[in-house]
Amino acid sequence: MRVLYFAQARLAVGRSEETLEPPAPLSVEDLWKELIHRHRDLSHLRPSCRLARNGKFVDPDEKLLREDEIAVLPPVSGG
Repeated sequence: MRVLYFAQARLAVGRSEETLEPPAPLSVEDLWKELIHRHRDLSHLRPSCRLARNGKFVDPDEKLLREDEIAVLPPVSGG
C-alpha cells in the first residue's frame, strides 16, 4: 500500500510517501491507527483530514487493499 502525504500531513510525517504492507485488507479506522502509531504528529490532523483511495475519497466502511494508493489530504485553502 502506497501512502501519499500532502501539505500539513507531509510536514507532520517528514516525508511525502511511504509503503505499508498490511497482511490483510484494512478498515479506514485500522489504517488511521497504524498511521498515527507510526507518526504521532498526525493525530492532531486526523479530524480535518480526508483519505482518498486510488483518486477517490473513501467512505468510513470501505476496506483498503495492499495494492491501493492512499492519499492523506488535509483541508486546502486558497483562492
